Amino acid sequence: MKIDYIVKGELWRSIAVYFLFLFLIITLDHKGYISIDGLTTIILAFFFTVIVFSLLVWYRRKEQLLNPSIFLIINHIFESESYIEKTTEPHENEKISISSSIQKNMLLLIVTMLLYIVYLYASLTYHIDQIFWTLFLLFMGIALSKVIYGERKADQKDPMRLLFFYVIACAFIFVRYLVLDYPILPILKGSMILGLLLVLLVFGIKLSHRKQNSDN
Repeated sequence: MKIDYIVKGELWRSIAVYFLFLFLIITLDHKGYISIDGLTTIILAFFFTVIVFSLLVWYRRKEQLLNPSIFLIINHIFESESYIEKTTEPHENEKISISSSIQKNMLLLIVTMLLYIVYLYASLTYHIDQIFWTLFLLFMGIALSKVIYGERKADQKDPMRLLFFYVIACAFIFVRYLVLDYPILPILKGSMILGLLLVLLVFGIKLSHRKQNSDN
């Protein structure tokens, strides 16, 4: 079986990514933030590596990035809009990139981050009621939906945006559990199972779309 250049490059990168996640999980375990056995540590590191591998392969193929440099990829994600994007309005059914959608809603993302920091500080200092976390979750869900999905129907049908939404939402939740010293293992296991199901669902949808396009 022939493996394309991008997949081969990301497979090599995944070795380093896997050991990085392994080191981070072991460190969290030793610090007492989580308590997991050796097998779960290995599986968890592999799970996060698969997510990173899948996202990088998808993005590099989509943007035709043959250079494997992670700095170039990160710079490409956050670089300013091209001249064409600045001077032309996308067609109603034309997709725009996730990075462009984030840039257009950067103020909303910054406000969400500031509210999140204020909530964490208030929780540590004043032990505020759980209802405020519920309210923030509702606000975060609405804000992230607007930031990632935008308002265009063509973008809202992109299944990969669901993975981005899930990863960012999990990051908010995990940081809260770590900062407030809550037991993180149960929610970590649940998010891992749900994340794996989402990855399978998204790739199933992508394969279905690719098959339909090839038939047409």
